[in-house]
Amino acid sequence: MYKILYSFFIILGYSQAFTQINNEVESNDFSHAISIGWSNPISSISTLFDSKNEEKFGVLIDYQMNISENNFYRVHSKFSPSYKNPMLSLNNFLISISKGKWLFEKRNTNIGHGLGPYFRCNIYRGQAVAGTQVFWSSDYFGTGLEYFMFLEYLIKKDLFINVVANFNIGFHQYYEATIVNSSGGSAALSQEYWGLRLANQQLISIAIKKYL
Repeated sequence: MYKILYSFFIILGYSQAFTQINNEVESNDFSHAISIGWSNPISSISTLFDSKNEEKFGVLIDYQMNISENNFYRVHSKFSPSYKNPMLSLNNFLISISKGKWLFEKRNTNIGHGLGPYFRCNIYRGQAVAGTQVFWSSDYFGTGLEYFMFLEYLIKKDLFINVVANFNIGFHQYYEATIVNSSGGSAALSQEYWGLRLANQQLISIAIKKYL
């Protein structure tokens, strides 16, 4: 049953993101922008005072293309990279493709929002060692819809401070431990489940945005 809902959710999301593309009057003078910044400032700062939790620094990469006076497309990616020999990890990797619209435009301040599908997972890359090859693996998959809103403030010509808020909801893979009793004692087994969940490890992002 979850596979049917999973497929429906993906189709619905992409339909929302790209609907009416053939009916829009596109400008010949496309405006492009790229943002690079910090994807999880709130959670990173909050764990500085909690020795039990260690939040990894998050990276945001965001590409935007204006298609008309009021509309744009956006490709958005966030992840927390770390390296512990011999494993490279990209935790909470998320990529989304969205359609957005400007809500407010002034000389120094612009506000926009939009909606589109996302895909998330954790990605691992093991280094080659004697007698083995490099391998890739991933877990904790999820997909759903992302709503975003951003505020950009001009700091110099074509260069902005970009503050992005995201709200994500979708079907996610997760695991729960199950205790199994036997004649030899008890053991904990990990059982895979899929469920409707929020994906807001990176709720607020701060970046530098450059229009090209």
